[in-house]
Amino acid sequence: MVAIVAVLAGMVGTSFIGSGRHQSMEGFAHRMAQRVELARDRALQRNKEWGLYVSEGEYEFAEFDEANQTWEPYALRPFNAEAFATDVLMEAEVEEYEGQVGAEDDALPDIIFFSSGEVTPFELSMHPIGDLTRVWLLESDGFSRVRAKLKER
Repeated sequence: MVAIVAVLAGMVGTSFIGSGRHQSMEGFAHRMAQRVELARDRALQRNKEWGLYVSEGEYEFAEFDEANQTWEPYALRPFNAEAFATDVLMEAEVEEYEGQVGAEDDALPDIIFFSSGEVTPFELSMHPIGDLTRVWLLESDGFSRVRAKLKER
């Protein structure tokens, strides 16, 4: 009897831990969608191109400096990277755009937010390290708002 109670308690505890992790990931995905939309708005408001670099457990927003022709990191709130990102694998798939193919500069951001309000069409997939069962997707055709969607495998 005691063994059965112990097993059941372990199963319930594990499901709560897993549930908390899923909720944290869901929150992160929605916050990233909001950051992407904020970056698009900021590019439009400032009449400057903005970008997003994505690399596994890291992301970084940047603003294009026309005077120096460089991408300058922008890490002020709300664009600063949050600690939870280190527990997340992120991958950006971006449609090719003019200037990207054959560009000598490999330092272009993965996703660019243009001052016209457009964004390079992309799909950003995110999932917790070691968990491929639930993948969150952020995507845009270049014009539509970005929203977080869950894709369960």
